[in-house]
Amino acid sequence: MTAPHQYRLESVRKEFGRQQVALEGFDLTVAQGERVALIGPSGAGKTTLFRMLNCTIRPTSGRLRIDGEEVRELYGRRLREMRRRIGTIYQQHNLVPRLRVVHNVLSGRLGRWSLLGSLASLVRPSHLEAVHQALADVGIAEKLFSRTDELSGGQQQRVAIARVLMQDPEVILADEPVSSVDPSLAESIIRLLITISDQTRKTLMVNLHSTDLALSYFSRVVGMKQGVKLFDTAAAQVTPELLRELYSGHVPVNGAAGRVREAEQEVGEPAHWGAA
Repeated sequence: MTAPHQYRLESVRKEFGRQQVALEGFDLTVAQGERVALIGPSGAGKTTLFRMLNCTIRPTSGRLRIDGEEVRELYGRRLREMRRRIGTIYQQHNLVPRLRVVHNVLSGRLGRWSLLGSLASLVRPSHLEAVHQALADVGIAEKLFSRTDELSGGQQQRVAIARVLMQDPEVILADEPVSSVDPSLAESIIRLLITISDQTRKTLMVNLHSTDLALSYFSRVVGMKQGVKLFDTAAAQVTPELLRELYSGHVPVNGAAGRVREAEQEVGEPAHWGAA
């Protein structure tokens, strides 16, 4: 039995002013519990897509449905409820540096609390057992009462993941979650996200610059370029030719460079790379 669609995008267009089109004619369906990696050069529209998927911005035209609900029709309480069901992990972590880890993780519950409850938690943190478990799930339980600005970049990223676990969303969107950590730690964070998705049956979508990570850990890969979906296929079907077309005019990351050069040698054309 096929899993129901968590997301369905039909001919989605997003423009910022008349001169800047971030997405054009974008179609995409993502099933509940599916894991999808998005790859492509900088400026491809991946972050804009994620901002629509977490209901931060709306499409200029086209249709975006989440669990069958048309996002353009969501306002007020219904919109807030939809946003609570979607957890986002950002490239910049979006943590409050001077707060202790426990407070940053608890912020994942803010969408469920009243203003009074939120303020009370700053004075006396609640749900300590749940926070400790979330930190244990990401491997830093001992950092519960540490100041967040005293942690390494990788540890801060794990705090951001623990915050999403406290939110307990149906969907996890990870927008460049490993761009600020070293390669070995990047791999462990991607494995962690996949483990969480497996254990909790959450839909996972990850925006990655690293093609190696995308092709190694995700069964489905979507390639984006200049606001257009270039391909949407199984990782095993992503050929050197597809990567060459995707990153033409840009500096590809990690293994993409070798695969693109391989494709160019096969067709007898020289490599031409501009600035990312």
